[in-house]
Amino acid sequence: MLSQLFGAVLRAVLVFFVVATPSLTLGHASRADADGIMLLGVIAALFVVFEYSARHPAIIEFRDAPPYNRLRILALFTILFVLSLLSADHGHLAQFHGPEGVFVDFAVKVDGFGHSLQQAPSQSANPAQFLPHLFGSTPVHITVTEHVVTMGILALSIALVFLAVFAVVMRLTKWPGRGVALNMWVNLPMFDPTVGSDVTHRLKCDARSNIIWGLGLPLILPAALGMMFAQTGITLTQNGQGLVWVVALWAFLPMCLLMRAMALLRLRHMIKSHQKRVIAALTPDERLALS
Repeated sequence: MLSQLFGAVLRAVLVFFVVATPSLTLGHASRADADGIMLLGVIAALFVVFEYSARHPAIIEFRDAPPYNRLRILALFTILFVLSLLSADHGHLAQFHGPEGVFVDFAVKVDGFGHSLQQAPSQSANPAQFLPHLFGSTPVHITVTEHVVTMGILALSIALVFLAVFAVVMRLTKWPGRGVALNMWVNLPMFDPTVGSDVTHRLKCDARSNIIWGLGLPLILPAALGMMFAQTGITLTQNGQGLVWVVALWAFLPMCLLMRAMALLRLRHMIKSHQKRVIAALTPDERLALS
C-alpha cells in the first residue's frame, strides 16, 4: 500500500510539471494565467493521486497495464514542450541553465523541421490546414496562419509517432496480458463486462466509435472551437499559452481515442482466442450443450 501511494505521488508530481511546461517555457504569462495553470496542475495532480492510490480507479483506464498511460503522458509532454519551444521568445530561452544557446538552437531546428514538413507535397490534405479556423472570421496575418499550421503539423507528427510506438509495444510484448490475467474491472472502470450477452461485440463497437471520433476530431474541433471563441470573445495570440494548449489537445485527444481503440481491439482478440481454446478443449457432448 505504501509503495502504491509513493508511486501515485510520483506520478502526480510528473503530471504537475507536464501541465506547467508551457508556462515555464514561454515565460511571459500574466499573474492570472500563472495562477490558473498552477491551480490546473494541482487539480490534475490530486486526481492522479486519487486514481493511482485507490484500490479500484474510477476513470483512468489500463492503470495496471503499462506503458499505456506512460506513453500518453509522455506524448502530451513532448507535444507541449515542442510547441512551447516553437512559440517561445528566444531571449527567454537563452536564460535557461545549461549549455549556452542549446534551447535556442533546438527551437530553431524545430521551427525549420516544421516548415519543411509544411512544404511537403502531401500537406495539402493534412488536417493541420483546418487549424486557422480557430480564429473564426477574425482577420489574421499570414505569418500567424503559417505558425499555427506548423504547430499543428508538428503536434500531429508527434502523436502519430507515439501511436506507432504503442502498436510496436503491443506486437512485441503481447500487451496487455504478457502471460498474466488482466482484471477488466480495474483496467476498464467505465466498461461493465457483465452488461449484454457478448462482451467482444461491445468491445468492437466501442473501438469503432473511438476510431470514428479519433479521425473526425481533427477536422471538427477547429471550426467548433472557432465558433465558441467568437461567441465568448476569447482571442488566441501567436505566442500565448492558450494557442499551445489548444493545438496540443487538438492532436493529443484523437491520439488517445485511437490508442484506446487499438487497446480494445487487442482485448477483443485476446478474449476471442481464449474462447476458441476453451471450446476446442470441450468434448462433443459439452459443445452440443453449449449450442
